[in-house]
Amino acid sequence: MKIFLYPFAGLYWLITYIRNKFFDWGLLQSKSYKKPIITVGNLSVGGTGKSPFVIYLIDLLKDSHLIGVMSRGYGRKTKGFHFANYTTSYEDIGDEPMQFFLRFKNKIIVGVDEKRIHGIDNLIKDFNPNLFILDDAFQHRYVKAGLYILLTDYSHPYYEDQILPLGRLREGRYGAKRAQIVVVTKCPEDLADENKRVIERKLNLQPYQSLFFSTIIYEKQIISSTLTLPIDDLLSYHILLVTGIAKYQDILEFAEEKFSSVTHLQFKDHHNFSEFDIVEIEKTYQNLNEKAIILTTEKDFMRLKHFQQIKDFLFYLPINIKLDRPEEFKKLINKFVG
Repeated sequence: MKIFLYPFAGLYWLITYIRNKFFDWGLLQSKSYKKPIITVGNLSVGGTGKSPFVIYLIDLLKDSHLIGVMSRGYGRKTKGFHFANYTTSYEDIGDEPMQFFLRFKNKIIVGVDEKRIHGIDNLIKDFNPNLFILDDAFQHRYVKAGLYILLTDYSHPYYEDQILPLGRLREGRYGAKRAQIVVVTKCPEDLADENKRVIERKLNLQPYQSLFFSTIIYEKQIISSTLTLPIDDLLSYHILLVTGIAKYQDILEFAEEKFSSVTHLQFKDHHNFSEFDIVEIEKTYQNLNEKAIILTTEKDFMRLKHFQQIKDFLFYLPINIKLDRPEEFKKLINKFVG
């Protein structure tokens, strides 16, 4: 099969390479802003942990800046510019922007627009944030960011991947040179320094690029629409794990380690759950032991919480990240936004 895909991969590489060169040469225009803009993204298609990293950045800056978080709003049922408020839902702005808004509420401004320039201009006109974070916009070069942060998954680093359709790369590996910060995400907690040095050699970073390693940290409680429960009080429970994310292996492994039994229902990334899906989820839940709950990710919770049939026993597991050199990272970010 791969033999037949090589010509398409070569054509896709050429198109993305020429597009990037047009931006580099000024034949395609990027708009700059006087406000600091941080772009978070990756070279591959999904699954590198952008949402937890954006949350980490917001947490770092929310007390000193009015942050405008800008996304295209993938998976929403609307078009054009929208901003998050207490009446919007994931259908209006997408699950990840809704997740950012509900996590931080009135401490940040969250907007979505396919045309990021139009969205940023509207956020400035309506709210005037003094700092922007662009989610999943590494390839969106019509906005000129001041700081580019590139994420790559520890288990699937971009240097071992190939361009679409042979692999999962949206553009060639050359695109990594646009980043000032590269973060290897989803690392084991006990990742040895020797292994870090091996990865650094393979990344072959430029002198101006800083490298960090991050680990997923699962919170010690789960949350529903009305309750927060300690995980340690639920270790004997039966768990129905429902996921609609690109890479579910980490949360599945965590659940299997923590709880007495886990049944997993897997859906595609950003899946729009239907009534038929909810019937399947409810039926599977009812077949479990009476000491049971439905557990999902924070992002999936945005798309599931409005279904009344499962609302009373639906919980999500919050996650955060831990960086290997947090103070150094904080200095880099503060130096830029300052």
